[in-house]
Amino acid sequence: MRFRCAVKELDSAWYDATNNLMLTADARKVLFEELLWEHRDLAEAHDKCQVIPEASIEAIKEQLAAAQREKEQLIRRPEELGAQKTSYQELKAQLIQLSLDHAKALKAAEADAAAKMHEALEDAGNSNMVLQAELEEAAKALKGVEDKAARLEAERKEYDRLITQTDAHAFRLFPDSQAFAIKRVEEHRVGQAQENLGVPWTPYDHLVALNARVSHMRAIDQNLSDIPDVATQLFRLCGLAKWC
Repeated sequence: MRFRCAVKELDSAWYDATNNLMLTADARKVLFEELLWEHRDLAEAHDKCQVIPEASIEAIKEQLAAAQREKEQLIRRPEELGAQKTSYQELKAQLIQLSLDHAKALKAAEADAAAKMHEALEDAGNSNMVLQAELEEAAKALKGVEDKAARLEAERKEYDRLITQTDAHAFRLFPDSQAFAIKRVEEHRVGQAQENLGVPWTPYDHLVALNARVSHMRAIDQNLSDIPDVATQLFRLCGLAKWC
């Protein structure tokens, strides 16, 4: 758009200058014709006069010389105008070509930018799809882990309840084993380097006490050798699973 405006302004300036020069040339041509007519009149008057002052002759010569110079300038003026017109046309052609090259380069840049933007949008869409699939898989895996953790927690609580209930039942069956069970729990806590030995028993403490009760009663009464190994099995299971 700027190139077109520049070409238009240059074109207008060229035609204005040409019109001004033509008007000047026409005015000088009229003046030259008037001088020629004046010269002819002077020549006729000269023929009629026998004696002409020397000063008048010199003035006429100067006028003729000036008229000749004006004529030569008028002859050279079209040549100068032609040279300026040629230079103007060359400049106009250069501006037009530059405008075309600029438009072509701008169009190519816009096409390249559009292609890159389209490619980037496709890559972003593919990345979003992959990320969405990965997030869904991660959510499924997390849900599975949470479900498994909840199931294990429920099982652990059930085992803890069973152990505590079994130890209480064993205490009712073998009240004489309480002192031995307390001793074994205290030894276990000392071995675990617990600072406060007077805190309430944990499910694992009840498991230790239950194992101690069964072992103690078997040691003092051989008739208890046929008691099911429930406490021992629970103790081993708890130790392997690292409940506490």
